[in-house]
Amino acid sequence: MWYNLEHKVRMGVMSVEGIEFSGNFAHTIDPKGRVTIPAAYREALSGGFTIGLNNQFAAIALYPKEKWAQKCEQLSRIPESDIKGTRYVRLITGNSFSGCELDAQGRVLLPATLRAKVGMDKAIRFVGMGQYLEIWDEERYLGECGISEESIDDLLDYVNGQYYHAQA
Repeated sequence: MWYNLEHKVRMGVMSVEGIEFSGNFAHTIDPKGRVTIPAAYREALSGGFTIGLNNQFAAIALYPKEKWAQKCEQLSRIPESDIKGTRYVRLITGNSFSGCELDAQGRVLLPATLRAKVGMDKAIRFVGMGQYLEIWDEERYLGECGISEESIDDLLDYVNGQYYHAQA
């Protein structure tokens, strides 16, 4: 069923440029709240990044500088007079930490406030999301995968209908 994605890339409708994060890696958080970023992801984060939350507010996300700039541009379109929109902007920007860099060992400190918001314990899972990286609590990630795998037919129908067939 994913032939539609390949077709869209061949036809120039979608770009695969900038896709830097794929795969997943199990890891742990050290006692100071630091994680060692897997080597496969380090180069993509080498230009600096922002630590925030993913769109579900279920995991921590690391956004490379370019991806974060895109998100900020989108948020800047919400006028300050839009109270509901401003609440969303505040939620996103108030839970983000810009200007982050990896240390010499490839580690980064995950803010305690974000770890608490997503219920992150010692065991974690790095998950590549194309243009950004998610860090999940291992148990929560496995639960999310279980839900997705149980409903894969519905997910495929939704994605193909929403994003591929509709544009054909």
